[in-house]
Amino acid sequence: MKLNSLVVAALILLAPSLTVAASNPWSAKLPFEQAVITYEISGMEAGREVLYIKDFGGHTARYRETSRTILGLIQKSSSIEITTPDWVYSFDLQKRTGSKSINPQKLMSEEYDKLSAADKQKVEENVLHMGNVFMGGLQGSVEQNVEEILGYYCDKTTGLGSTVYSIHGTGISLLSETDLMGIKIRSVATSIEKGGADKTYFELPQGIAVQHDKEADQMAQMIAQQTIAALKDPEIMRKKEQGFMGGPSGGQPAIPEEDQLEMEEAMKTIRGLLGN
Repeated sequence: MKLNSLVVAALILLAPSLTVAASNPWSAKLPFEQAVITYEISGMEAGREVLYIKDFGGHTARYRETSRTILGLIQKSSSIEITTPDWVYSFDLQKRTGSKSINPQKLMSEEYDKLSAADKQKVEENVLHMGNVFMGGLQGSVEQNVEEILGYYCDKTTGLGSTVYSIHGTGISLLSETDLMGIKIRSVATSIEKGGADKTYFELPQGIAVQHDKEADQMAQMIAQQTIAALKDPEIMRKKEQGFMGGPSGGQPAIPEEDQLEMEEAMKTIRGLLGN
């Protein structure tokens, strides 16, 4: 997948975080200190996901169990993603592999903190409406507080074949639907329990070596720098919209079934870059 395509998809996942102005928009806390969110997954892959949250979102642990059919064969997948203020750890329990990359929220905060007082003010003024500027080139949009899900008002982000409902002003999705290049995936939260999760869920699985994914670090750094630059001067994004799209907008062709796994893995990489 080309880098531009990865950046476009990353911006879609980033947009829900651009709906609430704050002294540092990337240090906002969740509306609950601890929670356990359960999801049902359907479409190209089907299964269950559980997201454990503590420290108002400072630490999260996402456990995912799914199955999918590729070239007529059923493949099961089991993964864990653990996020700390500094790192995002991803583990494939089937392959017994693990990787880590810098938490993109940390990089966003660092880029923001480098700004002068005047530029910080520009970012704070622009952050409320920049979601739609980002999405405009993708024929998408960001709408705030459009629907209540499980007792929480959600912002709706659409673009590039995806619709995501996230708890207002956060990156916590409660409903997402994707129909992109032949890939259809739906994830819906079925319950939210406010309460502590056992600390063992936030521990790295034993017996799996962790490799540092420096390429993911570089991409996250690039996204952080470009995002802050666009927030300082929205005209930058307007000039680059066609570049992010890779040309005039149009219908997306279906991709062969054997290539769908590669596409899904690329989307998984993006989710890891942005801490879901």
